[in-house]
Amino acid sequence: MTEYEAASLLALGFGFLFLLFVFLLVFYILGAIGLYSMAKRANVGNEWLAFIPIGNAYIIGDLIDEKMKWFTIGKSGGIKLLIITIGTIVLNNIPVIGNIISILFVIFWLVVFHWLFEKYSESAVILTIVNIITAGIASPFIIFALRNKEARY
Repeated sequence: MTEYEAASLLALGFGFLFLLFVFLLVFYILGAIGLYSMAKRANVGNEWLAFIPIGNAYIIGDLIDEKMKWFTIGKSGGIKLLIITIGTIVLNNIPVIGNIISILFVIFWLVVFHWLFEKYSESAVILTIVNIITAGIASPFIIFALRNKEARY
């Protein structure tokens, strides 16, 4: 392989990474705008946390507060979901158990998204199936699409 071929491959790789970064940034911003709008309409307070990665958990938890009653630690749904998320990040460092916890955490978040979709849409099951099929990639778009809907309960 010549220097020019190696440089071409390197440029192609960086171009691909740049495009991936742009797409992920667009997904993140759409989801954050959607959560911000939902939190503003629900008078959650601290809506700006929707733009901070771990703050998303707090906002979503406050939006689905009534579904988080089963978890007794913490006062609000936001604090409860934040505790679960941070606890999972800490437990992920345990070698074998961390893998199992990661899988359970992904399933738990799919349920959390279902609860959120259920609160704002009549077709929550279909939205959840789309979210599962796309491995969660559709969730920012779904949240953005539901941002101006009134809560059903």
